[in-house]
Amino acid sequence: MTSILIADDDFISLEVLKAMLSSYNVNIITAQDGKHACDLALEHQPSLIILDYEMPVMTGAEACANLRKNSQFKNIPIIALTGHQSSTELNTCRDAGMNQTLHKPVSPEAIAELFKSYLPNI
Repeated sequence: MTSILIADDDFISLEVLKAMLSSYNVNIITAQDGKHACDLALEHQPSLIILDYEMPVMTGAEACANLRKNSQFKNIPIIALTGHQSSTELNTCRDAGMNQTLHKPVSPEAIAELFKSYLPNI
C-alpha cells in the first residue's frame, strides 16, 4: 500500500489532513516535528511527504533539505504546508527542494489535485 507521511506540530491541522487523506487507499504516517518526520521517512519510504513549514526541532524546509541529501528521496514529492504566503518562506521551501506548496486551510480539492499530480494511480 502507498504510504504518505504528514508532519505538522498543530494537532488539529494534522487530524484534519488525516481525515481528508483517509478517503484514499493510502497508509498515513504522522510526525509532529521535522526531525521525527525525517526518521519516519527513512524507516517507511513514503511515496509522498507533506511537511508543515513551521515545526519545532527542525522546520519543514530543513527536513526537506535533509531528506534531499539522501539519494532515495531525490524523486519523492515533498510538499510544503503553510499558513503563510510570504515570498521569503516560499523561496526557502523551493530552495530546500520542495515540489509544491499547500496553503492552510487545505481543501479537499487541493488534496485531489495533489494526488492527480503526484500519485495518479491512487
